[in-house]
Amino acid sequence: AVVSTQSTGTLSREEHHSMGPEKRHTHEFILCIDVLIEDDLQYLAYGTVDGNIHVQASSAAHGCLWQAVYDWEGPISAVKIFKVKGLVCLIGACMVEQVILFTDINTNNKLNNRIILPESTLFDSVTCVNIMDIDYDGDSEILIGTYGRMFLVYKLHLTDGNLVPYIVYRRQYNSPIYGISYSDITDDGIHEIIVLTFNGIHILQRCLKSAQQYIQKLLLDTSLSNQIKCPFQIEHFSENFEPSTPEF
Repeated sequence: AVVSTQSTGTLSREEHHSMGPEKRHTHEFILCIDVLIEDDLQYLAYGTVDGNIHVQASSAAHGCLWQAVYDWEGPISAVKIFKVKGLVCLIGACMVEQVILFTDINTNNKLNNRIILPESTLFDSVTCVNIMDIDYDGDSEILIGTYGRMFLVYKLHLTDGNLVPYIVYRRQYNSPIYGISYSDITDDGIHEIIVLTFNGIHILQRCLKSAQQYIQKLLLDTSLSNQIKCPFQIEHFSENFEPSTPEF
C-alpha cells in the first residue's frame, strides 16, 4: 500500500512506520503528513482516514517528548505544522468538517488551543492547505482550497497573546481546487501562487508595481534599522495579486 504525503510525495506502509516509534503500532491508514524541524526539536503530524490527527515532538537527545491526538468525525485531508509570531502551530483540515488552527502546541495545552478558520465550512470539503509568506512580512499566511471552488488566504494577527485568523483574499474558480503551491516559475525573483483545479492550472502573480515598492522599502528599512517591515495595508491585500496572463 502507498500512503500519500504532502511533504515528500509517497511512502510505503513500512516506510512510514520507520519515521517514528509512535507509529509502529498504528493500524490507521495515513492520508497526510508534515514535519517541522525547529532547533533541536522535530515536530511530526499526520492525519488518518479514521479522522485522527497525531502530533509528537521529539529531540535527538531525549527521543519523544510528548504526543497528542485530536479525534475528528471524518478523514483528514491536510495537516501543516508551522511557526508564526514565535508560536508553533498546527493546521488540520477534515473532509467533512471545518479547518482548525491549533495554536502554541509546544505548551502544556498541546492541542487544546483551537480556532476554527472563518468561512472554512461554507465551500464544501477542504481539499488542500498550504503555509506561505506571500506578502513578505516575515509571517506565514494560511492558504486553503476547497471542492466548492473557493481559494482563501488567511492572515494571523496576535492579540493579547492569542492568534486571530481573518480572511485577506478570496477567489472562486470554475472547478474544484486540488492543490496550492508557491514558486518563482517566471524566474523574476518574485514568487507566484499556483492553484491546481480540476480543469487546469491557474497562476496568481503579484502586481509588479507593488512588488517594486515593497523591495525598495525593504532595502531602506534594512539599511536603516536592520528591521524587516511590510509596507502593505491589509485592507488593500486583494489588490496585490492579480491573475497572470495567460492563465493555463
